[in-house]
Amino acid sequence: MIRCFIIEDEPLAQQLLEKYVRRISSLELIATFDDAIIAFDQLPAMHPDVIFLDINMPEMTGMEFLRAYPSPQPAVIMTTANAAHAIEGFELGVTDYLLKPITFERFLKAVGRVREKINNQTPLGTDTLLFSSTAVLADPGNDFFYFKTDKKLEQIRLDDIVFTESLGDYVKVFIADRYIVTLLTMKKLAETLPSDRFLRIHRSCIVQLSHVKTLEGNTIHTTTGHTLIIGPNYRDQVKDSLRKRQMN
Repeated sequence: MIRCFIIEDEPLAQQLLEKYVRRISSLELIATFDDAIIAFDQLPAMHPDVIFLDINMPEMTGMEFLRAYPSPQPAVIMTTANAAHAIEGFELGVTDYLLKPITFERFLKAVGRVREKINNQTPLGTDTLLFSSTAVLADPGNDFFYFKTDKKLEQIRLDDIVFTESLGDYVKVFIADRYIVTLLTMKKLAETLPSDRFLRIHRSCIVQLSHVKTLEGNTIHTTTGHTLIIGPNYRDQVKDSLRKRQMN
Protein backbone atom coordinates (compact mmCIF):
# COMPACT_ATOMS: atom_id res chain seq x y z
CA MET A 1 0.00 0.00 0.00
CA ILE A 2 1.15 3.52 -0.83
CA ARG A 3 0.44 5.90 2.04
CA CYS A 4 -1.05 9.11 0.63
CA PHE A 5 -1.51 12.55 2.14
CA ILE A 6 -3.32 15.50 0.58
CA ILE A 7 -2.47 19.13 1.33
CA GLU A 8 -5.13 21.22 -0.40
CA ASP A 9 -7.13 24.21 0.86
CA GLU A 10 -9.85 24.13 -1.81
CA PRO A 11 -12.74 21.87 -0.69
CA LEU A 12 -13.72 20.76 -4.21
CA ALA A 13 -10.11 19.93 -5.13
CA GLN A 14 -9.77 18.03 -1.83
CA GLN A 15 -12.87 15.98 -2.55
CA LEU A 16 -11.76 15.15 -6.09
CA LEU A 17 -8.31 13.97 -4.99
CA GLU A 18 -9.81 11.91 -2.17
CA LYS A 19 -12.21 10.32 -4.65
CA TYR A 20 -9.39 9.46 -7.05
CA VAL A 21 -7.21 7.99 -4.28
CA ARG A 22 -10.05 5.76 -3.04
CA ARG A 23 -10.63 4.41 -6.56
CA ILE A 24 -7.16 2.81 -6.59
CA SER A 25 -6.86 -0.20 -4.29
CA SER A 26 -3.09 0.14 -3.85
CA LEU A 27 -3.42 3.67 -2.41
CA GLU A 28 -4.26 4.36 1.21
CA LEU A 29 -5.42 7.85 2.16
CA ILE A 30 -4.06 8.57 5.64
CA ALA A 31 -4.98 12.23 6.07
CA THR A 32 -6.03 15.42 4.30
CA PHE A 33 -4.83 18.86 5.41
CA ASP A 34 -6.14 22.26 4.40
CA ASP A 35 -3.36 24.04 6.30
CA ALA A 36 0.23 23.60 5.08
CA ILE A 37 1.74 24.72 8.40
CA ILE A 38 -0.14 22.03 10.35
CA ALA A 39 0.81 19.47 7.72
CA PHE A 40 4.47 20.51 7.91
CA ASP A 41 4.45 19.96 11.66
CA GLN A 42 2.75 16.55 11.60
CA LEU A 43 3.69 14.85 8.33
CA PRO A 44 7.34 13.83 8.94
CA ALA A 45 6.32 11.62 11.86
CA MET A 46 3.66 9.93 9.71
CA HIS A 47 6.20 8.72 7.11
CA PRO A 48 4.21 9.49 3.93
CA ASP A 49 4.97 7.71 0.67
CA VAL A 50 3.40 10.43 -1.46
CA ILE A 51 2.05 13.93 -0.85
CA PHE A 52 -0.44 15.60 -3.18
CA LEU A 53 0.59 19.21 -2.63
CA ASP A 54 -1.30 22.34 -3.68
CA ILE A 55 0.91 25.30 -4.60
CA ASN A 56 -1.28 28.32 -3.87
CA MET A 57 -2.07 28.23 -0.16
CA PRO A 58 -2.17 31.01 2.46
CA GLU A 59 0.52 31.43 5.13
CA MET A 60 2.78 28.72 3.62
CA THR A 61 2.82 28.02 -0.11
CA GLY A 62 3.53 24.63 -1.59
CA MET A 63 6.96 25.81 -2.74
CA GLU A 64 7.83 27.03 0.75
CA PHE A 65 6.65 23.68 2.12
CA LEU A 66 8.89 21.80 -0.32
CA ARG A 67 11.99 23.90 0.37
CA ALA A 68 11.65 23.49 4.13
CA TYR A 69 10.61 19.81 4.32
CA PRO A 70 13.29 17.63 5.98
CA SER A 71 15.16 14.91 4.11
CA PRO A 72 14.51 12.30 2.97
CA GLN A 73 11.49 13.70 1.19
CA PRO A 74 8.59 11.49 0.08
CA ALA A 75 7.35 11.52 -3.49
CA VAL A 76 5.53 14.78 -4.15
CA ILE A 77 2.86 15.40 -6.78
CA MET A 78 2.09 19.08 -7.18
CA THR A 79 -1.48 20.19 -7.90
CA THR A 80 -1.73 23.62 -9.48
CA ALA A 81 -3.82 25.76 -11.78
CA ASN A 82 -0.70 27.40 -13.20
CA ALA A 83 1.70 25.30 -15.28
CA ALA A 84 4.48 27.85 -14.78
CA HIS A 85 4.88 26.58 -11.21
CA ALA A 86 5.99 23.21 -12.60
CA ILE A 87 9.45 24.51 -13.52
CA GLU A 88 10.38 25.43 -9.95
CA GLY A 89 8.68 22.28 -8.67
CA PHE A 90 10.79 19.94 -10.77
CA GLU A 91 13.91 21.82 -9.74
CA LEU A 92 12.92 20.96 -6.16
CA GLY A 93 12.62 17.28 -7.04
CA VAL A 94 8.89 16.67 -7.36
CA THR A 95 7.85 13.46 -9.07
CA ASP A 96 5.06 14.92 -11.19
CA TYR A 97 2.51 17.70 -11.34
CA LEU A 98 -1.22 17.72 -12.01
CA LEU A 99 -2.72 20.71 -13.74
CA LYS A 100 -6.20 21.62 -12.50
CA PRO A 101 -8.84 20.61 -13.42
CA ILE A 102 -7.35 17.16 -12.81
CA THR A 103 -8.57 14.22 -14.89
CA PHE A 104 -8.53 10.67 -13.55
CA GLU A 105 -6.43 9.50 -16.52
CA ARG A 106 -3.71 12.04 -15.71
CA PHE A 107 -3.96 11.16 -12.02
CA LEU A 108 -3.27 7.51 -12.87
CA LYS A 109 -0.13 8.45 -14.79
CA ALA A 110 1.16 10.42 -11.81
CA VAL A 111 0.51 7.50 -9.49
CA GLY A 112 2.40 5.23 -11.87
CA ARG A 113 5.41 7.52 -11.57
CA VAL A 114 5.19 7.37 -7.81
CA ARG A 115 5.25 3.57 -7.97
CA GLU A 116 8.34 3.67 -10.19
CA LYS A 117 10.07 6.11 -7.88
CA ILE A 118 9.32 3.99 -4.82
CA ASN A 119 10.48 0.82 -6.60
CA ASN A 120 13.61 2.36 -8.09
CA GLN A 121 14.32 4.99 -5.43
CA THR A 122 15.27 7.43 -8.20
CA PRO A 123 13.56 10.66 -9.24
CA LEU A 124 11.60 10.57 -12.47
CA GLY A 125 10.70 13.04 -15.15
CA THR A 126 7.29 13.47 -16.68
CA ASP A 127 5.84 12.63 -20.08
CA THR A 128 4.29 16.08 -20.35
CA LEU A 129 7.36 18.09 -19.44
CA LEU A 130 10.94 17.52 -20.62
CA PHE A 131 13.53 19.71 -18.94
CA SER A 132 16.86 20.48 -20.51
CA SER A 133 19.84 22.63 -19.74
CA THR A 134 19.83 23.85 -23.32
CA ALA A 135 18.24 23.18 -26.69
CA VAL A 136 20.40 21.83 -29.51
CA LEU A 137 18.96 23.13 -32.75
CA ALA A 138 19.44 21.46 -36.09
CA ASP A 139 20.71 23.25 -39.19
CA PRO A 140 18.10 25.61 -40.64
CA GLY A 141 17.72 23.40 -43.72
CA ASN A 142 16.56 20.41 -41.69
CA ASP A 143 12.94 19.73 -40.78
CA PHE A 144 13.66 18.93 -37.13
CA PHE A 145 15.71 19.96 -34.15
CA TYR A 146 16.72 18.43 -30.83
CA PHE A 147 16.09 19.29 -27.22
CA LYS A 148 18.85 18.19 -24.91
CA THR A 149 17.71 16.69 -21.62
CA ASP A 150 19.92 15.48 -18.82
CA LYS A 151 19.76 11.95 -20.22
CA LYS A 152 19.01 12.14 -23.92
CA LEU A 153 18.42 14.17 -27.05
CA GLU A 154 14.83 14.23 -28.25
CA GLN A 155 14.14 14.95 -31.89
CA ILE A 156 11.24 17.35 -32.51
CA ARG A 157 9.92 17.73 -36.04
CA LEU A 158 9.12 21.28 -37.10
CA ASP A 159 5.77 20.14 -38.52
CA ASP A 160 4.73 19.01 -35.03
CA ILE A 161 5.30 22.38 -33.36
CA VAL A 162 2.00 24.23 -32.92
CA PHE A 163 3.29 27.29 -31.09
CA THR A 164 5.88 28.37 -28.54
CA GLU A 165 5.50 30.49 -25.44
CA SER A 166 8.10 32.33 -23.38
CA LEU A 167 8.47 31.54 -19.67
CA GLY A 168 11.17 33.98 -18.65
CA ASP A 169 14.46 32.19 -19.28
CA TYR A 170 12.57 29.13 -20.55
CA VAL A 171 10.52 28.42 -23.64
CA LYS A 172 7.46 26.19 -23.69
CA VAL A 173 7.02 24.37 -27.01
CA PHE A 174 3.53 22.99 -27.67
CA ILE A 175 3.47 19.76 -29.68
CA ALA A 176 -0.04 18.40 -30.33
CA ASP A 177 -1.11 16.85 -27.00
CA ARG A 178 1.90 17.84 -24.87
CA TYR A 179 4.55 20.46 -24.45
CA ILE A 180 8.26 20.64 -23.72
CA VAL A 181 9.95 23.24 -21.54
CA THR A 182 13.58 24.06 -22.14
CA LEU A 183 16.14 26.65 -21.12
CA LEU A 184 16.17 28.82 -24.23
CA THR A 185 15.41 32.42 -25.11
CA MET A 186 12.57 33.33 -27.39
CA LYS A 187 14.99 35.48 -29.38
CA LYS A 188 17.25 32.51 -30.14
CA LEU A 189 14.30 30.32 -31.04
CA ALA A 190 12.84 33.00 -33.33
CA GLU A 191 16.17 33.30 -35.14
CA THR A 192 16.28 29.53 -35.73
CA LEU A 193 12.70 28.73 -36.74
CA PRO A 194 12.10 29.29 -40.48
CA SER A 195 10.33 32.64 -40.93
CA ASP A 196 8.23 31.37 -43.85
CA ARG A 197 6.58 28.81 -41.57
CA PHE A 198 6.53 30.48 -38.15
CA LEU A 199 5.05 33.84 -37.24
CA ARG A 200 5.71 35.85 -34.10
CA ILE A 201 2.37 37.17 -32.86
CA HIS A 202 3.49 38.46 -29.47
CA ARG A 203 6.82 39.13 -27.81
CA SER A 204 6.22 35.90 -25.86
CA CYS A 205 4.54 33.76 -28.54
CA ILE A 206 5.39 32.26 -31.95
CA VAL A 207 2.86 30.19 -33.90
CA GLN A 208 3.28 27.89 -36.90
CA LEU A 209 1.20 29.18 -39.79
CA SER A 210 -0.06 25.74 -40.77
CA HIS A 211 -1.65 25.45 -37.32
CA VAL A 212 -3.54 28.76 -37.51
CA LYS A 213 -7.14 27.63 -37.87
CA THR A 214 -8.97 30.96 -37.57
CA LEU A 215 -8.23 34.63 -37.03
CA GLU A 216 -10.92 36.61 -35.21
CA GLY A 217 -10.04 40.19 -34.42
CA ASN A 218 -6.85 40.02 -32.38
CA THR A 219 -7.26 36.35 -31.50
CA ILE A 220 -5.86 33.26 -33.20
CA HIS A 221 -7.38 29.81 -32.74
CA THR A 222 -5.01 26.92 -33.44
CA THR A 223 -5.77 23.49 -34.88
CA THR A 224 -5.23 22.05 -31.40
CA GLY A 225 -7.90 24.26 -29.82
CA HIS A 226 -5.59 26.80 -28.18
CA THR A 227 -6.52 30.48 -28.16
CA LEU A 228 -3.65 32.94 -28.68
CA ILE A 229 -3.72 36.71 -28.29
CA ILE A 230 -1.93 38.88 -30.87
CA GLY A 231 0.18 41.59 -29.26
CA PRO A 232 -0.57 45.22 -30.20
CA ASN A 233 2.87 45.69 -31.80
CA TYR A 234 2.46 42.58 -33.98
CA ARG A 235 -1.09 42.99 -35.29
CA ASP A 236 -0.25 44.60 -38.62
CA GLN A 237 2.53 42.11 -39.32
CA VAL A 238 0.29 39.14 -38.50
CA LYS A 239 -2.60 40.35 -40.63
CA ASP A 240 -0.32 41.16 -43.57
CA SER A 241 1.27 37.71 -43.37
CA LEU A 242 -2.09 35.91 -43.28
CA ARG A 243 -3.53 38.17 -45.99
CA LYS A 244 -0.77 37.04 -48.37
CA ARG A 245 -2.03 33.49 -47.97
CA GLN A 246 -5.67 34.41 -48.39
CA MET A 247 -7.44 32.69 -51.28
CA ASN A 248 -9.92 35.49 -52.02
